[in-house]
Formats: sequence, C-alpha cells, structure tokens
Amino acid sequence: MRDTTYQYLCTLLVGVATLFRLTGWNMANFIVESLVHSAHVRDPASIINHAGYYGQAVKEIAGCLSAFAVPIVLNYVKPKWALVIGTLQFGFYIASFFYMNNYLYFFSNVMLGFANTLCYTAFFTYQMQFSTRKTLARNSAVIWSIANCCLLASGAIYIYVTSMHAEPVDENSAIRKYRYYGETETKWLCGVLFSTCCFAIVLHAFFPSKEVENSVMSENPHARLTLKQQVGAIASVLVNPHILMFIPRFLNHGLFFSFYMNVFPTTLQYSTILARKHPMLTAYYAFALCAGTTVCGLIVAPLNRRFNDFGLRPLYYITIGVQLLTYVIATITVPNWSTARPTSDSALVEPSLFWVCIVAFLLGFADSTNTASNTVICSRLIHGRASHTYSAARFYIGVTASIIFFCSPMLTMRAHAVILTTVTVISALTFDFAVKRVERRDAKTRDEHDDKAPTTAWEEESQ
Repeated sequence: MRDTTYQYLCTLLVGVATLFRLTGWNMANFIVESLVHSAHVRDPASIINHAGYYGQAVKEIAGCLSAFAVPIVLNYVKPKWALVIGTLQFGFYIASFFYMNNYLYFFSNVMLGFANTLCYTAFFTYQMQFSTRKTLARNSAVIWSIANCCLLASGAIYIYVTSMHAEPVDENSAIRKYRYYGETETKWLCGVLFSTCCFAIVLHAFFPSKEVENSVMSENPHARLTLKQQVGAIASVLVNPHILMFIPRFLNHGLFFSFYMNVFPTTLQYSTILARKHPMLTAYYAFALCAGTTVCGLIVAPLNRRFNDFGLRPLYYITIGVQLLTYVIATITVPNWSTARPTSDSALVEPSLFWVCIVAFLLGFADSTNTASNTVICSRLIHGRASHTYSAARFYIGVTASIIFFCSPMLTMRAHAVILTTVTVISALTFDFAVKRVERRDAKTRDEHDDKAPTTAWEEESQ
C-alpha cells in the first residue's frame, strides 16, 4: 500500500476510534456539574455540592502529575496499546456515575486524569508515525473533524435517553429552576455512554503499526532511556527554554478547554430561562460544536496544502480571533451567575437557542484549530522528545484548567470572560516571538546537519 493511501486509511481509522472514545467523555463533561448537583440534592451526604467542578479540578491535577509518568509508560508500551489502557480508564470514569459517592467519584477522576494525559500523548505520538511534516496539520484537522462527530452521537444519545427516561418534575419544585437529572435517567445515560467506550477499546486494539517514510516520528525518534534518565528528561523538558516560551499559548489552551467543555455547558443547565424552554439544549450545543469542527476541517485541509507552514502562525491567529469573538458573544448572552449556580436572571441580550448555537459553533471551530495548531507546535519544539513535549504541554494546560475549575464556583461569566480575554491577548503577543526562535533553531540545525550526527541536535538542546 502506498504511503499516501496508508495515511488516509490511518487518518480515517484513528478518527472513527477517537469518535467512539470521546462520545461518552464529552457528554459527561458537558453535564457533570448539573448531574452531580442533582445527586447532591437527592442525597447531600453522598456527594458534596459543586463536586462536578471540583472533580474536574482533581482530574486536571492528576493529569499534570501523570505528565511525569506517561512518557515512561510509552517507553515500554506502544502508542496504540497506551490508547487501549487510557480508554479503559475513561470507561471506569463513566461507570462511576452508576453509584454516586464522594470516594468513588473523586477516585475515578484521578484515574481519568491519568487516562487523559496518556491518551493525549499516545494519540499525538501515534499520529506522528503515519504523518510527515507536510501532512501533519492536515491529518490532525481531518481526524478531529471525524472524531468530533462524537458530538452528534452523544447529542443523539442525550435526546433519546431524555425523551424516554427523564423523570417528571413538579412545576413548583425548586429543582425546576435548572436541568435536573433523575436517578433513572442518569443510569440510562451513563450506561449507553459506557457502551461506546467498550467499542472504542476494540477499535484502538486494531490500529496498524507501520511507520511511513519521512514521518515526523523518524525526525523525532523516541529514545529508550532508563527510568532515572526518563524522569530527568521529563523534568528538563518542563523547564526547557523553548517550552517556557510557549507557556502563554498552553495557558490559553487550558482556559479555553475548561470553558468550552464545562463552564459554558453548565450555564445551559443552570439558566432557568434556557432549562425550561429547551430541555434538550445540551444536545443542540453538541450538534453546533460538531458543525464548527467539521467546517474547520473543510477549511484547514485545503489551506494547509496551499500555504507553507500554515499550521504555525496562520492557524493559531485564526484561533485567537475566533476565541475573542466567542467570549464577547457569550458574555452578553449568558446570565452572569449561571456559570456557578441555578439562576433565573437574564443577560444583556435575552438568552436563546440561537445564541447558544452561535457560541457553540465558534467554540467548535476554535477547538479544532487549537488542537491542530498544538499538534504542529509540539512536534517541532524539541527534536527527539516529542512524547515529552506533548506531556509538558499537557502539564501546563492541566495546571491552568485545575485552577479555573477550583475557582469556578465563585466566578461569574464576566469574570471568566476577563480572564480568558487577558490570557488570549498575551498569548497572541508572545506567540510570534516564540515561533521565530524555533524557526531560527531549525534553520541552524539544517545548516549543521551535514557535519554533525542526527543525535547532536538533541544533545545540544539538553545542555
């Protein structure tokens, strides 16, 4: 099979497998704060209030700590088997909702944090095996366009379970003020989502292992190190000058991730205006997100072919512009306190299905460009240490997300918008300088390539 055909085949297979892996995980993230709040209302002794946000914070902390362990795992386990292990842990997290209590719930979030970092790093490492530098951004955008169809699947599951198993609520009840999830509805929803994880495990196990000619992995070979060397390599990468230059970019990614996965979807659950008018609103949010990621894939693929290094500056600056526009619209169309608690308040512009879908579309578009941009950047920062670079990026992304999740019960939408906008602007201002440094380093390495061994570039980078 030709390398070109093989790349398209792998891209399709990885996209479909990731679709099933993320179907349960995405929907669980969208509704976790309201879902856990509903369990708290039924039995306050079983789980604490705002456990949804706090659980996400614990997950991100566990993910940060896992950044030191995951490259060690990948030293002995192939990326595709690491994805199988991570998907098993995703399934465990979703299964924890069958029996809600503090101990099981927070332990499952610790497991999810490790799984998240493991899958994040293994996914990009595996992708480098069948991608060249020229096709990496394209393959990443196409994969995420396919994978984000998981939003269609999770939305359809949400509609089916809600229409068939939602419990009737008294109009005068306090729980009518927000999107309440009964015990039966919760078990049905999590049961169907758990089954998608099981199918993803099977697909990941059948990933091919061939590496294409001139792959990104061949430019960034994964060296087998001892345990002591591996820990030292991870620690050195975290403070590597080229990594530190991109910290604002990673912080921006972490804030954006927490916003579109948890903070904004929670407003749909806690806003009385939206919850009463549109009980299926979370499904519509998922559909609009999917539309945004799909449109992004259709746009990025041809642009990547036409413009050299489109995955560096152009792709990220598109991300910055879409993010800033999204924060403005969200701020004026979302009740201020709906990020943290059930509220009957309105917003500067009346909350409606239309504005929710507009924001969701823009968030989906920005998520796709953000992920593709991150893939390109991390693959080029430190030669020979790609898996460590992805772990380092995940570390800084996780630190930011964990802080914002711990603070979310106290933050309004306007406070979120100010924080997000500030970090986004700083990231935009520092990004060009950081990319220029990397480009100069790469040019110098190419000039010296004829006189030095391939490993010398990494040796110099480590010093």
